[in-house]
Amino acid sequence: MTSLSIVKQSIYRFSPGLYSRAYQLYSASFYARMRRAKIEHDVARKLEKRLRYEAEAIRRYFGDDWAVRHGPFAGMKYPPRVVSGSLLSPKIIGSYESPLHRWIEEAVAAKYQAIVNIGCAEGYYSVGLARRCGEAQIYAYDIDERARANSLSLARLNGVNERIHIGGTCTIEELNLRVVGRALVFCDIEGGELDLLRPDLVPGLTNTDLIVETHDDHRPGLTQTLLGRFRQSHRAELVYHCAKSAREFPVLARVPASEHALLLEEGRPRDQCWIRLVANPADAIEPTEWWSA
Repeated sequence: MTSLSIVKQSIYRFSPGLYSRAYQLYSASFYARMRRAKIEHDVARKLEKRLRYEAEAIRRYFGDDWAVRHGPFAGMKYPPRVVSGSLLSPKIIGSYESPLHRWIEEAVAAKYQAIVNIGCAEGYYSVGLARRCGEAQIYAYDIDERARANSLSLARLNGVNERIHIGGTCTIEELNLRVVGRALVFCDIEGGELDLLRPDLVPGLTNTDLIVETHDDHRPGLTQTLLGRFRQSHRAELVYHCAKSAREFPVLARVPASEHALLLEEGRPRDQCWIRLVANPADAIEPTEWWSA
């Protein structure tokens, strides 16, 4: 049976413009609004159940201590049962989005002047990076009011609120103000990256490093489109969501093996992709096809 994802990809390959128009019409339809409402209701119900499980597991196995245990943000404090856009136990363990850990450590070493976190949710990355990057100003954006409130609370809990500037929608105009000097953009906005990360409209992006969670499930072809936009100005790396071993995270030694998989679960597909785009240095030498001359 043909899946909806395959149908969407086929339409996109046939005509990206047709797909874009069809997607806009569908998104504005009554059916789409009802479907989104139902999904949001179901997710909220399941997330509440999951939060109860996580709170009990952290109380039982971690002494009700909600500090991050491993990874680049080890030591960051979390308030119990903060409302998050993602599952919390991987963040407390320190396994969350572990394919990005090397990139995060290299970002810390780069000593950016500004870090722009677009789609900051409850502040995991904006606060974590503020703790590690003592000289950087952090600009955190999220369209959800509750996420912004949680980000501020998390920043205060970790004593970095004076360096985090929290806002709502990050527009093209806003981004132009932020990507000056030595800057990093960290972006996770459910497909909106296709419309926002445009070096033709934000020239500063050509000199800015980016880490982007891409969402081809929302916008087929998105990853390749972004890679094409930045091919001349950046070096690119891709990583995918991957299997994890409890041995990587010693705190799980105190947890029964039967619960490891559930506590490490992030609720994302294996084909989830992230890209890192590192701006070429000023003295970069462009490759040439000498053999065709």
